[in-house]
Amino acid sequence: MRKIGILLVFILAALPAWAAGDTLVIAQGVDATTLDPVNHQETPTGNVTAQIFDNFYRRTPDGKYEPWLGEAKALDDLTWELTVRQGVKFHNGEELNAEVIKFNFDRLLNPDKPLKYSTYFKPIKSVEVTGPYTLKVTTAKPFPLFLTRLTYFWVVPKQYIEEKGDAYFANHPVGTGPYKFVRWVKDQEIVLEANEDYWAGKPKIKKVVFRPIPEASSRVAELMTGGVDIITNLAPEAVDVVNGSGVAEARTVPSIRNIFVVLDVKGEGPLHDPKVRQALNYAVDKKAIIEHVLGGNGVPVGCPLNPYIFGYDEKLCEPFPYDPAKAKELLAEAGYPGGFSFTMGSPSGRYLNDRQVAEAIVGQLAKVGVKVDLRVQEWSSYVGQILERKIPTDAWLIGWGNAQFDADNTLFTLLYGGTVEGGPPQTRFSYWADPAFDKAVLEAQSVVDQTKRQALYKKALERVRAGAPWIFLHQQKDIYGVNKRVKWQPRPDELIWAFDAEIVK
Repeated sequence: MRKIGILLVFILAALPAWAAGDTLVIAQGVDATTLDPVNHQETPTGNVTAQIFDNFYRRTPDGKYEPWLGEAKALDDLTWELTVRQGVKFHNGEELNAEVIKFNFDRLLNPDKPLKYSTYFKPIKSVEVTGPYTLKVTTAKPFPLFLTRLTYFWVVPKQYIEEKGDAYFANHPVGTGPYKFVRWVKDQEIVLEANEDYWAGKPKIKKVVFRPIPEASSRVAELMTGGVDIITNLAPEAVDVVNGSGVAEARTVPSIRNIFVVLDVKGEGPLHDPKVRQALNYAVDKKAIIEHVLGGNGVPVGCPLNPYIFGYDEKLCEPFPYDPAKAKELLAEAGYPGGFSFTMGSPSGRYLNDRQVAEAIVGQLAKVGVKVDLRVQEWSSYVGQILERKIPTDAWLIGWGNAQFDADNTLFTLLYGGTVEGGPPQTRFSYWADPAFDKAVLEAQSVVDQTKRQALYKKALERVRAGAPWIFLHQQKDIYGVNKRVKWQPRPDELIWAFDAEIVK
């Protein structure tokens, strides 16, 4: 707080040098990793690509979905009819039609070149063009998540990609969205300009710039001097400073994102024992972290879900109480009365006070005899190791924002262990394998009845509670610093969509 307060004295001594009145500058803690809208799994990247591209269904600020580039109608449990919006063009002049949509499905379903979002559409068996703007989608089994998955179906241009290739496209994107790509200077800025012919209406803001600024204090400084208009992950200790500045204000919203520590449970080490993993959960004081590290901007959680998400169960998601005596007892029962040691990774600048949260965990675990060697990395290297399953530590702090608002997006994507015979293999992010959990989650993917799906997720959460594959921490409350000239409200799904914003002169 003292550091930011001293910084503010110098900031307020100077007159603000506001960004141009027709330009919105957004500062995130990290840069995008790609500009291919279906080949990433990070919100900062998605915030950029959402300006350039449109999805087939879009998510509204209240978490519901609605038709956007088209509409899907269920003909029976295995068949869907898709109707494509007419009159839409890509930034390079290509027309949106059924052939383009089929190209997008084929691209996602290509087993030889899987994309990050490919897994969301695996139940699809075939896609057939039935008219200039209509298609028939057939699934191998009932697909109750199809409509919500269409919010992840960001549409890309067929001809442009066929001519330029995927690698070029990922750095020089062309979409149908409200903003056109201008340039990307990596680790410096991404510049976009308004699509004056946008089918949904002319954007109110002419230019959007994304700047990666890892240091929280630097983001605050830029906000105060008018270098940026919106900053993510406003440090809790800076909230009063920002609100009292007369220049900007803090705007908060409970997020869909949970923060947790993944434990590598493979092998025969201490983390393989569920008693040890439960002990770690009892040893971490979530309430203290939220109060002293996050400034109250979080809610303790005891499972991978939060109340926004279908499948959440209040009882099974009750936070593990802080009980160091219980933790020591469980460690002794597991054969580690004197504790043990392990390595843990953490990013810096990606999540709200992420490094400080990790440091607090290290201190709390030390009180029960568990020594943690903390290794902090910048985000691009950190997330790259996670995506490639080349993580150099025994545990790692990470967050997951479930923008599908359904338990499957978290439970299957992050924890499915691949134990079901004839089923899919273990997912990219899972380091845990529990047959009963896997069976329940996989069955829920093809059950249309929501009551039955809820019951299956309850079974899955029971196994998670017993197995404790993670150290469960908190549901994040997102804090943004926003220049008062910007008319914009944050969303639970963390999407910053410039088309919804307006600069008040």
